[in-house]
Amino acid sequence: MTAAVLSLVTFFSTALGGLFALRRRHQLYVVMGCSAGILIAAALLDLLSDAFELVHASRESSIAQVLFAIVIGFVTYYSVDYFVHREAAGHVSKHGKAAFGSFAALGLTAHSFLDGFAIGSAFHASSKLGILVAIAVIAHDFGDGVSTVAVVLASRSGLRASIGWLTADAVAPLIGCLVALFIVISQGWIANLLGFFAGSFLFIGAVHLLPEAEREAENGGWLYLAVLAGIGFIVLASRLLNV
Repeated sequence: MTAAVLSLVTFFSTALGGLFALRRRHQLYVVMGCSAGILIAAALLDLLSDAFELVHASRESSIAQVLFAIVIGFVTYYSVDYFVHREAAGHVSKHGKAAFGSFAALGLTAHSFLDGFAIGSAFHASSKLGILVAIAVIAHDFGDGVSTVAVVLASRSGLRASIGWLTADAVAPLIGCLVALFIVISQGWIANLLGFFAGSFLFIGAVHLLPEAEREAENGGWLYLAVLAGIGFIVLASRLLNV
């Protein structure tokens, strides 16, 4: 019951992040810049750190496998961007933008499902560990909500699509937690999945969102500060949760 309640809190944390992004959608380049910073920092400081800890604790995977998963994640999203996001002539189409935005949002939602799964899995070990993992997920899910709305808005998919994907992203941790309470996945597989999402986050943040934000930026200084704010959010959350 405690695990389900805590995973429900992640719904509100994600929703608040998404609503913040929607409120600032008229300054989309700032939202995209902040989201880019969040995704890049989360990939390097959060996902990879957790993946390497799982490798060390379980010995069911290896650092080489996690690094390979990073490459696969990056290449997967690059391939989707190349084949779906662009027309044959090299011009970005409206349909292609929407398709990539949906695919990116799906990836973020899948990651949120794993966040919830992590909460449920931790409760298999102990209530204390489950609560600590839940606090970490809740702290980061605000940024997940911002990122999900940002990638959909950047794809020009509109307000309705943004709200739809935000709802899916907010519900995903709750479903993931409930699934984890009934089944168990090896820590090695989870480590590799975290590596895959780290690679995808790096692509979405550094290759997709940041250049898009720079093209639309009305004020380069505000964009720079937005990226730093996104990175700072993850750094601060990580430090507080490691104290």
